Amino acid sequence: MLVGRVTGNVVSTNKVPTLTGAKLLIVQTVALDTLAMQEDYVICVDDVGAGEGDLVFCAYGSSSRQSDTSKKFASDYTIYGILDSIDIRGRRTYDKAKEADACNWPE
Repeated sequence: MLVGRVTGNVVSTNKVPTLTGAKLLIVQTVALDTLAMQEDYVICVDDVGAGEGDLVFCAYGSSSRQSDTSKKFASDYTIYGILDSIDIRGRRTYDKAKEADACNWPE
């Protein structure tokens, strides 16, 4: 799995029928210990109602098609959850409850 921040969305009117109705979001990976944005971007099928600014975890490869919803989509990445907190080595590195505005993060 990977952790990233939703930074945008993708709209496609012409696509394979198995992606019809899928919400596609751009996720930029982050470092778990610092939450620094990495240079990697992936396009994910949203399975949980995530929105821009949310910190999410994503499954990829064949694991991305294991939920009741995602198994019908032709996708290599699926958002499986919106993160509430991250604790590493006894230190909280992320707490959604303390974010003033999830859609405004440092560049």
